[in-house]
Amino acid sequence: MGNVLPGIVGGLIGLAGVLLGAWITGRNQDRRWLREQKMKSAADFITAGMHLYESQLDDSDQRRLTTADRVAWQDKLQTGRSHIHLLCREETRESADKFARLVWRYKGTKNVSEEADVVDVLRAFNEHIRREIRSDR
Repeated sequence: MGNVLPGIVGGLIGLAGVLLGAWITGRNQDRRWLREQKMKSAADFITAGMHLYESQLDDSDQRRLTTADRVAWQDKLQTGRSHIHLLCREETRESADKFARLVWRYKGTKNVSEEADVVDVLRAFNEHIRREIRSDR
């Protein structure tokens, strides 16, 4: 009996180590998946928003977008925004909303302050999403 107890304790410690390792691995995989989803959603959102914004500039080659193309980009913008709302923190969601609102209402008037507003809001969104995914680049 004296030889069995150390074996049982050792087995329990080994089992606890395996369970702890599995929990940590699962947690890290969940974090990595969430980070990748946030990055993909943000990239799609920014791409669609900038494409729509640039298509409204007077000197843009994008100005020739068909209605169907514009609707497709607007849908992609809204889909990215929805993903951001599902995955990200409040300050990131708010900055995404501000960017989307500016892109929707921008009329390509060459108003420098409006263009600066769009760029400033996009920078703020980028800062929030980078902070959230812990990217300092």
